[in-house]
Amino acid sequence: MPSIVTDNFRVFAAEQFIESLEEPYSDSSGTTVPDGDAAGLSEAYRSKIYLFTGRPQQWNDAETPKEKYDGTSINEDNPPVETDSFNAMNEIYDDMISMKKVTRSDVSKVIRKIKWKSGVKYDMYKHDYGPESNKSSINGQTKLYDSQFYVMNSNFQVYKCIFNGESEDNKTGVASVNEPTGNSTTIFSTADTYRWKYMYTINISDYIKFVSTDFIPIKNETTVVNAAIDGSIDQIIVNDKKISDNTPGEYFCPVIGDNNSTLNNDQAIVKVTVNPGSTTIDSVSMEQSGKGYTRAKVLLEEGYGSLSDALNRTGTKTILTGDIEAIISPPGGHGSDASLELGGYRVMINKSLDFLDGSGDIPVDSQFRRYGLISDPKKFGLNADLTANTASACSAIKFPASTTDVFVKGKIITQAKTGAKGRVIHWDNVNKILRYYQNEFIDEEQTSDQSDPPKNVKYKLVPFSGDGGISDGSITVAPDQTENSTNFGITFVGGYATPEVKKNSGTIIYVENRKAINRSSDQIEDIKLVIEF
Repeated sequence: MPSIVTDNFRVFAAEQFIESLEEPYSDSSGTTVPDGDAAGLSEAYRSKIYLFTGRPQQWNDAETPKEKYDGTSINEDNPPVETDSFNAMNEIYDDMISMKKVTRSDVSKVIRKIKWKSGVKYDMYKHDYGPESNKSSINGQTKLYDSQFYVMNSNFQVYKCIFNGESEDNKTGVASVNEPTGNSTTIFSTADTYRWKYMYTINISDYIKFVSTDFIPIKNETTVVNAAIDGSIDQIIVNDKKISDNTPGEYFCPVIGDNNSTLNNDQAIVKVTVNPGSTTIDSVSMEQSGKGYTRAKVLLEEGYGSLSDALNRTGTKTILTGDIEAIISPPGGHGSDASLELGGYRVMINKSLDFLDGSGDIPVDSQFRRYGLISDPKKFGLNADLTANTASACSAIKFPASTTDVFVKGKIITQAKTGAKGRVIHWDNVNKILRYYQNEFIDEEQTSDQSDPPKNVKYKLVPFSGDGGISDGSITVAPDQTENSTNFGITFVGGYATPEVKKNSGTIIYVENRKAINRSSDQIEDIKLVIEF
């Protein structure tokens, strides 16, 4: 059977994603734990989303087989588009470096960035764009959310276009030359005949965090929401202005629909003006916008001489011809829900990696070429949710404080005694800590260990352990097996530290491969992700 996933569902899904980060917890007695109780039950109840970094090694065909990416050659300037499979997700865990928790303050719904420019024809809001009505915007879009029906001005204020000059004589509207300004809660006109609805202002903190080249954040302003009128008719369009008889005068025509209200203030009334000697409708305007409409028809055949007569549909009436189209406001009215009205089905996540985040969980003087999002990962060795703000996702080895040799990031390290093999992510020359990862491409190059008789460890994940020296081909240094403490955010046992995250736990929900990003102790990496639902 024919079916669609509506844009409303996409907006709903984006909202649910955000709400999952701040849901309160209610126990069996109905007691609600406050949102701010991050250490309480609410923290355990809501989703835990983490930004992860990974892929310290270069993009090349040796550890990025072309078969995985449809034969495409991979290099540092041409990172691959990640494949979506269970195997690909497993490989992403292998070279994961670190994680940082995403909080509600790091997230915002966003919409396309459409900056107001003089001389541009903007689409106007209509409630019925689509193939069923055979209507498209003046810029050719058949869906409201795809059209250019809102703008951001130079003061970072967002406005919805209610009217763009469209008429029977000018089906494509007029160019906007007067920038909309101000924060009036009522629809206003500019000298170029455009009509605008103020929606909200982007404050400086949101601008810094959530404005990008392509997107701007969405927000609701209380005064705008409170002024919204559900089912109002704030704009009309004359599709046919010709009249059969010269009937000059000012007429008030009722709008008939499904508002089901007997109150006069709830009725929409259109004022029509026909000048003496004219054979056309000369001007139209909304005398009353009414409310509660989801369908509406302007009764030109009932042109009354006064507003009162039109409201009561009594008195002398004049039959007018022509065609006037009523534009019905969105559910809740203009300004009631900026996300639903403007198409808020995208979510931006902005997370900064700051200097020595998490006491070194996110190492500096290192590189990463992949980042993404993972939901609800577990702590290493436990079946408990990870809740820390930052976490190390890689293994580490502690060397004696007297070590003068330097391990180079990116080089392969081996331990002959165990047959283990890995690649250096980061070398902390102050604390003598080496971080490394292991994956299947490194494992398949392993040969055998030094046991008696030697064991073939090719393809097998062999952890570094014991007192065997660690070599990168140029130097060999034995680990400090006396280290049994937490050092620079890492807990060592016998000189070795496991990741703080259980491998393959949680769900990877977003992945982006990039050119190398170099971390430094004197900089902040500001990562912005946009997810479209």
